[in-house]
Amino acid sequence: MKQHKKTVDSSPIRSVDFSTVLASCIHDMKNSLSILLNKIDEIEAETVDAKNKSELEQLQYQGKRINNHLIQLLVLYRINQSQYFANINETGIRDFLDDALEPYISMFKHRNISVSIQCDDDLYWYIDSDLIQGVLANIMNNLYIYAKTEMVVIARIENQRFILQIKDDGQGYPDEMFLTPTCSTQKRFSFKSSSTGLGLYFSEIAAEMHQNNGEKGYITTSNDGINGGGCFSIVLP
Repeated sequence: MKQHKKTVDSSPIRSVDFSTVLASCIHDMKNSLSILLNKIDEIEAETVDAKNKSELEQLQYQGKRINNHLIQLLVLYRINQSQYFANINETGIRDFLDDALEPYISMFKHRNISVSIQCDDDLYWYIDSDLIQGVLANIMNNLYIYAKTEMVVIARIENQRFILQIKDDGQGYPDEMFLTPTCSTQKRFSFKSSSTGLGLYFSEIAAEMHQNNGEKGYITTSNDGINGGGCFSIVLP
């Protein structure tokens, strides 16, 4: 009997747009994470044992931290695809800060970390509130771990620029974290701490999305915080 030789199709496999696939996966992960966080909230509301409440709070913190990173990845993807444009509006800064920090107050209170805001009630500036809220969320998540007993958020106008600073009484930033106003953070990766620098990179991009009269916003880090602790600053034109 004559045998037919089996042929193998050697045509190239269609290339995969990995960034699009990743964005779709992030959407799915965010949906699942939202369900998980809502369920934790329900359980926490029915829990009376202090130890269990504390452990559930830790789960909530980690879940919110992951959710914040996923949002940052999505925003960076959309910016890269020219699908996100800064939505800059005149904003009452004091009310904005109160709303942005409210979800974190109870977490800091549990760790006996005081949170204060220094901002005039009549301070207004033009910002993309979603981007700046993302910046604040990243800083709050970090300070939950590194602050010791105190942190302060300071907002003011100086030299016709809006300056937002977050100071803490932790150990301060390591030398490699000191930044210049360039988007070099994306290149930083620490195998020791598993830090990708995503939060700072997002903050740099968010600041630069604020432009006025040829100037771009920028961020800086220093150890001019409380008793030598960290000081994160975002400066917007």
